[in-house]
Amino acid sequence: VSALPFETLEERRNTHLAITKGRKEELVAEYVDMLRNSQGVVVTEYRGMKMAQLDALRSKLRETNGGFTVTKNTLLKIALREVGMAVPDDLLNGPVALAVAYEDLAQTIKAVLDFSEGNEIFIVKGGVIGTSAVGSDRLEAISNLPPLDMLRAQLLGTITMPLTQLVGLMNEPGRQVVDVIQAATDGLVNVLAAYS
Repeated sequence: VSALPFETLEERRNTHLAITKGRKEELVAEYVDMLRNSQGVVVTEYRGMKMAQLDALRSKLRETNGGFTVTKNTLLKIALREVGMAVPDDLLNGPVALAVAYEDLAQTIKAVLDFSEGNEIFIVKGGVIGTSAVGSDRLEAISNLPPLDMLRAQLLGTITMPLTQLVGLMNEPGRQVVDVIQAATDGLVNVLAAYS
């Protein structure tokens, strides 16, 4: 049996008849598994996209260990609730597809945003990261974060640097010790705030 030559995902989706209860349960289970293994998802609208364009996006996302999947909104909402993630009703309407970040959230978001710049009909609606729903403006800020390994190194440096400075300042007046500890605390809070 050969596949039908659909030009867009919308044409492919419209050819499907109502799905059975068993298939709905399978889809919810697939979404739950996907969400549990992800760092977050980018919610997009793909209406009118050609299959070749979406294949190009999937290829870019594979480079970041990400994925791209078309979802059924009502079933996705069930899965989001089941895993304890935010359920942004305003983002989950119309033909929705998710870009899923399995490894590096910032790089996956960057790949999606870069792809959207050359495609006016591909819309980045927002995202879901844990219990937070974020708008497309916040996604831009997250995409500019350094890679996760670099953030970990910065965090480790922020924690260990004051300890080595503290040893050197043991004979200095107490005010300098307090300054070093305060600087480390501020640095740690800034790194954590940027990533959340």
